[in-house]
Amino acid sequence: MADTEAELSMESEPDRNKTTDNVVAFVQHRSDRAPLEYDGNGVDDDELLQRAVSQINEWKSIPNLAALTSVQQLFHELICDGGSKMLRDNVVDAIIAAFNTKFGGRRALGGTWTKIAKDVAAKHAQAAREGLDDECPPLTAEQKAELRDDLWPKVCELAQAPDLLERVVRQVQSIGVVNERELITLIYLAATSRVLNQPINPVVKGASSGGKSHTTKRTLELFPPEFVNYLTSSSALSLVYDDQPLANTVLFVQEANQLQADENSMFSMLLRSLISEGRIVHQTTVEDPDSRTGRRVERIVREGPIAVMITTTGELHAENETRMLSFRVSETQEQTRAVIEGLAARAAGTDEDAADLAIWHDFQRWIALGPTNAVIPFAPQIAAKIPPSMVRFRRDVGSLFNFIKASAILHQTQRQVDDKGRVVATLTDYRVAYSIFSKVLAETSGERVTDNVRLVVDLIVQHAAQPATKPSDNRFARAAGPAASSEVVLSSEQIGTLTGIGKSAAHRAVRSAIDLGYLVNNEIKPGKPYRLVVRQHINDAAATLLPHPDTLSTEGGAP
Repeated sequence: MADTEAELSMESEPDRNKTTDNVVAFVQHRSDRAPLEYDGNGVDDDELLQRAVSQINEWKSIPNLAALTSVQQLFHELICDGGSKMLRDNVVDAIIAAFNTKFGGRRALGGTWTKIAKDVAAKHAQAAREGLDDECPPLTAEQKAELRDDLWPKVCELAQAPDLLERVVRQVQSIGVVNERELITLIYLAATSRVLNQPINPVVKGASSGGKSHTTKRTLELFPPEFVNYLTSSSALSLVYDDQPLANTVLFVQEANQLQADENSMFSMLLRSLISEGRIVHQTTVEDPDSRTGRRVERIVREGPIAVMITTTGELHAENETRMLSFRVSETQEQTRAVIEGLAARAAGTDEDAADLAIWHDFQRWIALGPTNAVIPFAPQIAAKIPPSMVRFRRDVGSLFNFIKASAILHQTQRQVDDKGRVVATLTDYRVAYSIFSKVLAETSGERVTDNVRLVVDLIVQHAAQPATKPSDNRFARAAGPAASSEVVLSSEQIGTLTGIGKSAAHRAVRSAIDLGYLVNNEIKPGKPYRLVVRQHINDAAATLLPHPDTLSTEGGAP
């Protein structure tokens, strides 16, 4: 640190005899001593005080040795070694006892200590943000290869297992998840995609107690803790000032009510930047006594990419929603029955013993060391057969391709690697994606309905078997459907009871069925039961938006 001086004038403190200390201009000495990273286990205050007293006695024994910069240098060293406010008071008392008011009174000395402490803290924070790359340089290719070789004996059996994804599903189910095969697969591969330049960012939706957060959290337990950051709440700028690395990690935001409530919140905007740009660039101001204005601009860059996962009971705002891959959990009576039976097995002590997840953690550490990129030779064939019916398909299809890449990287020991070090995906990887994304894209476009919408529409169809005996006379009501279908008067609570999905889920399902054109509500007064008319039946034969894997060629290229 270069030797520079900055004068700091401090007011004196009146003593008990109502005389005043001398007002002395202190000079802050900037030494070459770097601030230490204090972890709560610094040097003991008693030891630091003993050192300070020894230094003060040395000044007393040699005339003209002590100077203002000497005092500030002593303060700087004590602060860097973790000195507390109590130590500050004791050292100030010792200086005043030895030199009276030569260096000012208690207020001036205390102010000097505080000023140096703030400067040390600011420089340490800056070093933590800007100097991490210097302290922990990226691993070289040789170092990564050596670490992979060390981990290989532990993970080789799992990495080469032909039923690897099936093992993932069984492992997650063994630690408390019932069914949810598709969601487990989605979350596991989305978390694995953190090593890609553009990870997958799922938003999992469903009613309260539907199991969305539980399943996601259990699946993420198969990943090392250093790769996953769990959040239930957060301050607006926590992502900016957290000193933990973000790059190639998973951020799991549970029950994201804040993101539903305000799309313009700072936290929402930072998440969007991480997802879209792969980094956060935040500019702020900090105190700087050397600046003409007393403050300086500081630019904080937090590098990604990061896999963001969100669970919610409702829809996110459009700015957030379009950047995520939307997936709905099953809310059927069959799934509820299965969950109840699983809870009973756990209560009876007949569920499986707790599993050792160490091998899964080592497996993901092994994957993170590379290769971390993949290619899909048959991607042009898939793209050519997807109808461009919605703008958001631009992002969803990108997630589809990244999902295929993540599957290839997961199965890299069973795949070829090209001359550029990229894993080559196969149709087997696409088959995994097809089972999930054909559902996701169909629901997004309205070509396929959720289980709850199907239950509600089927219920209304059953109750509307007879023509209406008293059609609506409200001239502002919506038109009835083309078929001779009577109005069905039911509330959300009644529909929830009859279908077994509950009042809230029933309300959302009715609104979705109306928006998709399956039902018409002739009731316009709020708070009244629905007066539903069937507009069209659900077409189970609706075509999928993705080409079937059997129609693609492994040789790649457009068809």
